[in-house]
Amino acid sequence: MENGVVAGYPMVDMKVSLYDGSYHEVDSSEIAFKIAAVWLFRLRLNRLSRLLEPIMKVEITTPDEFNGRCDW
Repeated sequence: MENGVVAGYPMVDMKVSLYDGSYHEVDSSEIAFKIAAVWLFRLRLNRLSRLLEPIMKVEITTPDEFNGRCDW
């Protein structure tokens, strides 16, 4: 999902499996299945989701003239 449910951040490393479904010639269509999937996915994620902070590796370099001793 490009826009997550909780705060709109992208969701990565997810796996979703469909275990059961049925088709009816009159009521079933591709768009009906897509709408149902999005609705159920959001409903489930709203109940289970936790917002985690992004983890990043940061490297900071400064000129030697700004490096000093820290006494705390």
